[in-house]
Amino acid sequence: MKLKDYDYIYLHGFASSPTSSKAQFYRNKFIDYDVDIKIPDLNGEDFGSLTLSRQLLQVKNIIDKCTNEIILIGSSMGGLTSYILAEEISRVVKVIALAPAFNMLKLWEDAITKEELILWKKDGYKLVYHYGYGKDIPLSYDFYTDLRTHNCTYFRRRLPCVIFHGIYDNVVPISLSTEYSKSNPYARLVCLEDDHSVNKFLDKMWNLSLEFICNE
Repeated sequence: MKLKDYDYIYLHGFASSPTSSKAQFYRNKFIDYDVDIKIPDLNGEDFGSLTLSRQLLQVKNIIDKCTNEIILIGSSMGGLTSYILAEEISRVVKVIALAPAFNMLKLWEDAITKEELILWKKDGYKLVYHYGYGKDIPLSYDFYTDLRTHNCTYFRRRLPCVIFHGIYDNVVPISLSTEYSKSNPYARLVCLEDDHSVNKFLDKMWNLSLEFICNE
């Protein structure tokens, strides 16, 4: 096993945290192999002012301190962040994605009405439920305007990756991962009988992740 040849960073999803079940599952599995995995708190000190740009910068600062090639493991928005970073940083050599939020801008625009968007802009903040904190938190309209400045859909780098996605995902449709995997011959899509959480098959995901990491 060549797990120690890489630096690993786990990126949790939107409105989640480093204490999420998937983040801790991967952390504990890596501990079994005496490998440290970095799990930054992407909420920062203020979730309300979160933007994708801020999240990308936070992870780039961590990558700058890494000494090995990097494998990113990202869930939902963390998965999207992983692919954006991989486009820019060649030291990211593999990605393990859990229901990655491809085309996140459209997902947001489909989830809220035009009236809600206008109100969000007018008020400056919109209440969103934070699963990590267990309560509603006001999210700045800057999150939306910043998201519009990023490519969330088209990724040119043919990066080795494995994607785990639930066929019953009603947050990020599995069709987005299917479309991406068709464009990248080095991508493997694993379809699971699960929803967006992909929590039902953690052991299977780990075994396939381990195989993927160790495969040259």
